[in-house]
Amino acid sequence: MNQLKILRRREVDEQKWNALINSSVQSLPYAFSWYLDAVADNWDSVVLNNYEAAMPLVWLRKFGVKCLYQPYYCQQLGIFSRENLNAQQIKEFISVAQKFPYVNINLNSSAAIIAGEFKFSKKKNLLLHLNTEYTLLKKNYSENHRRNIAKAEKNKLKFSEGMELKQFQKFYLENINREKENFKTQHEKIFKTLTKTLIKNGIGKFFAVVNENGNPEAASVLLFHQNRIINIINTSSAEGKRNGSSHLLFDKIIEKFSDTENVFDFEGSSIVGIARFYEGFGAHEETFCNYHTTVIQKLKQRFL
Repeated sequence: MNQLKILRRREVDEQKWNALINSSVQSLPYAFSWYLDAVADNWDSVVLNNYEAAMPLVWLRKFGVKCLYQPYYCQQLGIFSRENLNAQQIKEFISVAQKFPYVNINLNSSAAIIAGEFKFSKKKNLLLHLNTEYTLLKKNYSENHRRNIAKAEKNKLKFSEGMELKQFQKFYLENINREKENFKTQHEKIFKTLTKTLIKNGIGKFFAVVNENGNPEAASVLLFHQNRIINIINTSSAEGKRNGSSHLLFDKIIEKFSDTENVFDFEGSSIVGIARFYEGFGAHEETFCNYHTTVIQKLKQRFL
C-alpha cells in the first residue's frame, strides 16, 4: 500500500533523500538537501513509502501563516521519483501543498500531465544541446550575437577560468541590478552561502571575461549536475554590457563544452529581454509549471 508521509527537515534521511534526487527521472540539483539548506531557512517534505518519490515543501511564515514559496536561485522543484508517476499519484502530492493557505511554487516537468486540471501556468526554460561541434553551434547564433562577440574580441577581452570565490562574490554584488532582479538584503546571505557551498561540494566553477587589465566585465558560476551544465548565477558590469562581454562569455563556454553529451541550461527566462538573449545562442524552449493559489481562490473554487 502506497503511503505519503510528511517529514520535517530534521526527520529527512539525507542519504536516502539525496540518492532519490540523484537517481530520479526528473533529477535536478535544486532538490538536494544541501542545496535546499543553502537557499531556504525552512523546508519540509512529502515522501512516498521508503523514498520512492518525494517533494520538497519550502516555506516561510507571513503574518503568522505558513506559505509555500519558490526560493531565490532555485528555478524549479516539484516531485522527484525513481519511476514516472501517474496523474493520480501526482495529484496526491499536490493535495498536500494545497493545504497551505498560500502557494507559489515552480514544479518540474512531471506535473505537466495535470497542468490543465490545476490551471498551472507555463514557465520557460532555455536549453542548448552541446553534442555538436562548435562551428555548427555558432551557425545558429543570431546576427546580433555574432556582432557583439566580434566587438568584445576587438576590445581585446579575454575568457578566464581563474576567478576566485571572493572575487566573484564582490563582482556580483557590485553589479547586480537589485531592483530588476528583486534582489533584497536577505538574498545576499543566500548568494554567499550557495556559491560557497557549490565550490565546497565540487560542482560549481567560475568563468569570466576580463579586460586588458585583468578586471572582470562579465562572470558566471556554472553548476555541473550529471549531463546538465546550469548557468546558475551571472552578471556583467556596465562597461561589460557596452562591450559585449556576456556574449563573449557564453560563446566561450559553449565552445569549451561543445561536442560533448552535455546540455547547457541557461535557466530561463520568462522575461522577454533575457529570453531573447539566450535564444540568440540557438537555445530551445523547455517548459515547467508554476502553481499559484491562495485561500481566497480556493474558497471561490469551492463555492462559486
